[in-house]
Amino acid sequence: MHDFYLIKKTETQDEEFFQYFWRDKEQYIDLIVEYIGLEDNLVEYIFDSLTWIPCRNPSLPGMPQDIGFNNIGVTLFEEHSAPCLISIFTAWCDLLKNGPEEILKMIYYHDYSEDELLRFDRDYAIAKFEKMSSISKQLSEGNYYIYHMGI
Repeated sequence: MHDFYLIKKTETQDEEFFQYFWRDKEQYIDLIVEYIGLEDNLVEYIFDSLTWIPCRNPSLPGMPQDIGFNNIGVTLFEEHSAPCLISIFTAWCDLLKNGPEEILKMIYYHDYSEDELLRFDRDYAIAKFEKMSSISKQLSEGNYYIYHMGI
């Protein structure tokens, strides 16, 4: 599961806050505006496009600017991330609207079993991606962060 939290910006948030938010989030419930959970199969399907998003890495000293989504750790998205987030999630919504009710990604490079097929419900994915686009629009206002915790 990939957890995304739209959190309010405050003047007291520092590097340590972002490094440990995932662990102490119950203490900051008043800062959490929205939450979205994306299943790993959805993220895996669109992963390549998530590597294009400008972000910060709270796990590294100084929270350096980065490009891409930290699949197995934390990622911090700021106001400058918003246009790319909005564009990517809106584009995936538009693309999936043309697909079948069940999206199926087959693994072509070897023999595969039914368990190895990546599948998900199109309308469910569109609803999740629309919500991601919506919180990304709020991010663009400059008053929030999107904090991601990967698998």
